[in-house]
Amino acid sequence: MENGISGEEEKEVMRIATSYFRKLTKTEKEAQVMLVALSRILKDEGSKLVHLGNVLFLVLVRGKGIVEIHTIGEEKKPRDMAKNFADLAKFLRSIEVKVAYTYAEDEKFKKLAKMVDLQVNEYKAKHEGKNLNVFVVEL
Repeated sequence: MENGISGEEEKEVMRIATSYFRKLTKTEKEAQVMLVALSRILKDEGSKLVHLGNVLFLVLVRGKGIVEIHTIGEEKKPRDMAKNFADLAKFLRSIEVKVAYTYAEDEKFKKLAKMVDLQVNEYKAKHEGKNLNVFVVEL
């Protein structure tokens, strides 16, 4: 999927992504389409997959110091997910990211942000007929 990672790491990344996409879709074919789409996104210079715990964070550069984050995978314990987000924030600061944002139909990130003690601004948006919650973090 991505250059510069070990065979074991690549297997784990594939396991997490495949499992997650299978849960999101109704058929194996749909899950495979999502895996192919992810591999295409990762060929772009402005994208990176960060593996923390049982979660993959797809980081997409949207401007100087600005990234969009997508979560692939899940943790059984909210505390583990919070630790992953805290570690992701540290990583993003280390590469001079100033603003990170994500969006979702639900509000689960609001609760996670409180657990991580990140200052999150929340906005409402409508995209393709869906009501979305947009979460913006200044790092």
